[in-house]
Amino acid sequence: MRSFIAATVCLLFFACAGGYVEGVSQKSEKGFLKFVGNTQFATVSIDGKPAFSLAEDKEKDVVYEVKPGNRQVRVFRNNQLVVDRNVFVDNQATMEINIP
Repeated sequence: MRSFIAATVCLLFFACAGGYVEGVSQKSEKGFLKFVGNTQFATVSIDGKPAFSLAEDKEKDVVYEVKPGNRQVRVFRNNQLVVDRNVFVDNQATMEINIP
């Protein structure tokens, strides 16, 4: 009888010991900018950094990764400023910028 009780206690102990796992998961800090509208021949400067051309693939959405926070976005077409916005990009969020 004593061995039966010992075996039952061991079985319960090992059955319950590994069932609960606790942890914290945090996603990396990054946000995204998505440019929509007339992106043809458009270049973008973010926070005063050198401008880059927008991808003109209309078949799929193209997003650009940025650090979360306040960002100054300037869009140029033919060396003329067409968009000048200060935006706040949240962590793991996508901010859409419409280009006229």
